Amino acid sequence: MIKLLIADDETLVCVGLQSMLKWEQYNIEIVGTAHNGGQAEDMIDTLRPDIVITDIKMPVKSGLEVADSVRKKYGRIPLFIILTSYEEFEYARAAVEVQAADYLVKLELTPQSLSDSIVKVIAILEDYRSMETHPSLEYRSNLHAQRDKFFIRLFNNLFENRNQFTLHKEDLSIDLSEPAYTVCICRITEPDSVPPSGDKLVAFCSSTLQMAKSTLLTDRPCFVTGLDLRNFAITIPVPTTDANVWVPDIAKLLNHMALILRNYFNVTIMGSVGYAVEDPYLIRDSYLAARQMLPHAAQQNEFVFFTRNDTAGQETALFDFSAMRSEMRRAFEEIDIRALHDIITKMIETFEGRPDALVPAIDAACSVLFMATSMLADGEEMIEQIFENEPEGYRGIYQMHAMEDIIAWLIRFRDGCCENLSSRKQSYKAQVVSNVQDYIKRNLDVKLTLNHVADVFNFSPNYLSHLFSKVAKINFVEYITETKITAAKEMMQRGEGRIYEISQKLGYDSAFYFSKVFKKVEGISPREFLQRIESEMSNGRS
Repeated sequence: MIKLLIADDETLVCVGLQSMLKWEQYNIEIVGTAHNGGQAEDMIDTLRPDIVITDIKMPVKSGLEVADSVRKKYGRIPLFIILTSYEEFEYARAAVEVQAADYLVKLELTPQSLSDSIVKVIAILEDYRSMETHPSLEYRSNLHAQRDKFFIRLFNNLFENRNQFTLHKEDLSIDLSEPAYTVCICRITEPDSVPPSGDKLVAFCSSTLQMAKSTLLTDRPCFVTGLDLRNFAITIPVPTTDANVWVPDIAKLLNHMALILRNYFNVTIMGSVGYAVEDPYLIRDSYLAARQMLPHAAQQNEFVFFTRNDTAGQETALFDFSAMRSEMRRAFEEIDIRALHDIITKMIETFEGRPDALVPAIDAACSVLFMATSMLADGEEMIEQIFENEPEGYRGIYQMHAMEDIIAWLIRFRDGCCENLSSRKQSYKAQVVSNVQDYIKRNLDVKLTLNHVADVFNFSPNYLSHLFSKVAKINFVEYITETKITAAKEMMQRGEGRIYEISQKLGYDSAFYFSKVFKKVEGISPREFLQRIESEMSNGRS
């Protein structure tokens, strides 16, 4: 059972919360109620609940002080739902700073809103528990981040071909089967009470984005992708490409989201919406249309929709990165420092003295940025280090309004990447191979090919094969075979099914072929291996 503690200095509120839901239906046991912050913290120490619903303002200690103290002592669990009678922004912001899992206003509290909050928090709790119990599930627990990278690559045209796009989509279980899709780019304008940089800004914007996701997903399935601290993209399914059909509905959806965020966090959300496309592979076209309209949306401070005959924001075509993409890809995958330096230098020279090309320059910088973070083994960490002294880190690229600033950003990016890669060239290659090996181990039930894995990691098959053999001292196919046979032996030792069942679990087309491969590697058949295990067990018992 999930343990829940309720803390509120009003007895009627505690009683009301206990009776508002049938808690056993959520597999929740209420282990206690506290009537001040000091008592609540003592009960958390003693009872170790999984979830705490606490009033924001109580005697002895406030709910926020309790959450902050407990977070420092115990980490992510228990999860806190902050309950308050006050709707002022300062209270909401304080709840954000202690990383509350959710925030509810007493005057608006209903069984449905409480149920929605509990379901949301239980999902977060299950994710945390999975990570603690099964460290090997870290990859899947990070699925949201991987999906964000998928859409960022799609927006920036960084898939080499449609097949690579399809492989990534299927690997991440992303369903893009609706009739059409449009992309909206949203911008968060935070209130003056939030510092312009630092941890508080990061916490504020992250919580605003999370609330936006929750609000949107309550209304309809969609994909929300963070672009930087203040900008995020929404990929929204629509029934048709005919804007007359879907624009009113999407406008209502976006305005409702903006209203909720204004009520909770006192922020203004505006944005631009591209046209609808039927082919998911062409979602980038809708994204680019939205990017072209974003300055127009910023001027009007509202949501604007792209129309074919509207030329606002379209005077300058976005930078065509495709001509440089193959060169850049080769430079990153082979860690060719000189080529990387030359390509980015050429890009800088293209934009120098071109103040009219601000949007294309930002788009080009983002394309390079996202190629680095998706292709380098620890690319995001490296880029964060390069821009660690900037208020918003590398994500500040979206906020720049002068070509000189973008050129300076590109120079810093170029020099920082080249310096880091020069000193860590060998370790990067080893990390790439390690990541490929981990991917193989996670997908032993699939018939993996070199082309498939190369597409997943955005490398050319020839280069990946050469790199794998050089670093791992074994060729790619032999590594997969040996890894599968090792897994098969462990399954047989644990008694996890018959030979044909094990062969199916390991992605072999037939038990006959599996037996043939097994014997080639081990020198004996799977049946003989099982007999040997049974003999050893029998001798051990005697």
